[in-house]
Amino acid sequence: MNKTSVFLFTLLLMSIISINYVYSWDDCPFGETNSSCVYPGDCGKYIDTNGNRICDRSEPAPGTVQNESPLITNEINLPEIKGSAIKTMTLEEVASVYSIDTNDLMESLRINVSPKTKVENLRSYGITNSMVKEKAEILFIESNKNLYGNNLIINSSHTSEESESENGLEKILKEDLLVTLGLMILGVLYFFRFKRKEIRYFTLAVSLIYLGFIRGGCLCVVGSLQQLSLYAIGAIKGNYLYWLMLFFLPIVFSVILGRVFCGYACPIGAWQQLMSGIGSRLIKFRMPQKLDKFLKYIKYVFAALIVIVAISTRYPFFQKIDPFSYLFGFNFTLYGIISIAIVSVASIIVSRPFCRYICPYGAVLAILSRFSIYKIKAKNGCKNCTLCDRVCETDAIIKGNVDQSECIRCKKCIDSCKFEILK
Repeated sequence: MNKTSVFLFTLLLMSIISINYVYSWDDCPFGETNSSCVYPGDCGKYIDTNGNRICDRSEPAPGTVQNESPLITNEINLPEIKGSAIKTMTLEEVASVYSIDTNDLMESLRINVSPKTKVENLRSYGITNSMVKEKAEILFIESNKNLYGNNLIINSSHTSEESESENGLEKILKEDLLVTLGLMILGVLYFFRFKRKEIRYFTLAVSLIYLGFIRGGCLCVVGSLQQLSLYAIGAIKGNYLYWLMLFFLPIVFSVILGRVFCGYACPIGAWQQLMSGIGSRLIKFRMPQKLDKFLKYIKYVFAALIVIVAISTRYPFFQKIDPFSYLFGFNFTLYGIISIAIVSVASIIVSRPFCRYICPYGAVLAILSRFSIYKIKAKNGCKNCTLCDRVCETDAIIKGNVDQSECIRCKKCIDSCKFEILK
């Protein structure tokens, strides 16, 4: 046998061995697996190329064990909170249940409030129980994916709570809408037809107790402008139909009859009216006309600033400073107590200071009321007795001349006029 033949024979033999090596792994004709066939084997096909005294045909090829092993997964249970329970929880408590950061939750909701704010008190900002729950769940899933990677199984037992919660919110907003409408209609009837002052006291009491302390200060005079701005630019989404109706209802009344909402249905105005009633027995103070006129422009600047900041930052920055959100939300933080005390004491000294100088929603109504269809006017022959000036709750009258933008249709000027000149 020449050298060429020897070389070819050797090459052929090595090829056969290599083929046998390649195809001998995990191909036992008797179905032996998991390295179960040991030396000397159960048949004549025993082969052991790696010297571990286990037939290669019963074990996987080297380097494939890890790839063929099952993936290790992690299972976690998604926290479940019923809608009826989450509404009474604070944001801090919700974050704790889902093991997420409270600030991350507030940022995802685009709100800037106290962590101890209850979820149900966010309704006036257009945030539902289900929205809070959804954002918390998203943050929970994201945080666990960052921890465990994609090999994560999340067990959830979702029901129809979300839709039930939305339906519940719609029901609440419908009730708020109907109550607000009813109070303003009562105010209009009192203004044009009835003479009993008890009717106005009744509307103020209902607005303070129901829309204020029970419903959390609906409609929020600071948050509403921010929410509308964010909704307009698409920064927040959701079913805002009834909330929008509630927002624009006082505007419609203002265009036709003036600021009826401020005088009869606003819980913030009702609280100040209560404080002013106490103050009228203790102190008599009237803001100087020039200073009063200057201060009234602040609310217009504040309203414009709220809209500009909300649109530019896509965040409700001023939501946290509204003192009445702390009062009606029973959120008595240090800032809440101080701000409530300042507004209340100011209301004892000056009639409705927040309405006249700060309220951004009142600024919107004031602009529209200036052009209202119905206007209170003094007929010819005003005696300049200034009785109407002195009883006006917002200092909107100077010698019989009524500033329509500041008038809240309380009717005190008409009732006080002995000459029946104001109509």
